Amino acid sequence: MSEIRNAGAAALSKRLHGFRSLGDNCEFGFVQRYGGVEPSGLLRFAYTPIEDLIRGLRCGFADFGVPGDLRIAVSDGGTYYCHSLHYNIWSNTGHPAGSIDPALLLEREYGRLAHLKRKMLDDLADGSKILVRKAGREEPASAFAQLAEAVWAHGPSTLLRVTEAGPDWRPEPAQPVADRLIEGRVRRFAPTEQAWDVDLEPWLRLVDSAYALKHGEAPTNLGEGAFAEALRLRGGLRRHAGRHPEVALSAYTRAVDPATLGTDKVYVFSSWVWIPEAFGGERVFAAAGYARLGWRDADLSKRACWQRVWAAGRMRAGVDREPVGLGMIGTKRDSFWSYGARFHEGPIPEQGAPPRLPTPPARPDGLGLLARLRSRFS
Repeated sequence: MSEIRNAGAAALSKRLHGFRSLGDNCEFGFVQRYGGVEPSGLLRFAYTPIEDLIRGLRCGFADFGVPGDLRIAVSDGGTYYCHSLHYNIWSNTGHPAGSIDPALLLEREYGRLAHLKRKMLDDLADGSKILVRKAGREEPASAFAQLAEAVWAHGPSTLLRVTEAGPDWRPEPAQPVADRLIEGRVRRFAPTEQAWDVDLEPWLRLVDSAYALKHGEAPTNLGEGAFAEALRLRGGLRRHAGRHPEVALSAYTRAVDPATLGTDKVYVFSSWVWIPEAFGGERVFAAAGYARLGWRDADLSKRACWQRVWAAGRMRAGVDREPVGLGMIGTKRDSFWSYGARFHEGPIPEQGAPPRLPTPPARPDGLGLLARLRSRFS
């Protein structure tokens, strides 16, 4: 049963390995990381303008990494980047400024990027990977057509062109546009300088459907029971009230032992929440350990309706306890309701409809009412 119910997590992991980034920025690299995989790739964590990418592809990046091509620079965020002068590729080294001698880092980058360039050219010739490139609203369609032509000169790769749908995004499968060309949409792109701020759920649903389309397979079942439950939680209707007279964090979490779960898997805590009209707090969010991978906080502009909040993370090694549950930034005058708490293995929550429950009261009229609600819906 565990293997069957883990099928969703295993399928998403396998499918994420079938993609490679064509740059733009580091966002898709973080999509793969938050999905639990770490494939290598020349452009996975790189900023690459499309004109320079096309130019590089047309010549097989012949001058990439030749002596004098690379230099180390510090980003606005304080990280060392390796810049290719010939192709204007900015690769994130992952080293904070000052953490390593720049000369030593540059020497390492020449070797690392030479290996990744050869690997990329091999992948292009093989054509088995789906290549991902985001397209901004102002980018002309002709630019992507030129990119596709440059890619197909190397081999029969499939390209996935990704655009933004905006806040009204709804789950929809990737669509074939032409032979070896797929298009799909996510709700939003991460900010250019904050590529780690990924809206993960739309990305993973798009990746899953694009892989299924290319390989003639069914989409992964992400419905109820798709992911193995890691910890049984109280899922009934609950009211959460702030605990402090001034604005501060109130946590409604359970401490779990990472050793009992394993630190090599991604786990998700999710819950439906109801934000009352009178709520004056600053934030309602989920936690699955201290370090979040994917997440979706409550949208405080939406009141008096059920919305899902969730967070994904790995359990840290070497710590005794990790928090799993909900949190609120607010005062003791603030409160909200939750229902359907769940903690399971997998990078995103399962699909499901909002609860069909009576409207929670704006202010409970005593412990008796709360006890009756809990007994009814627990």
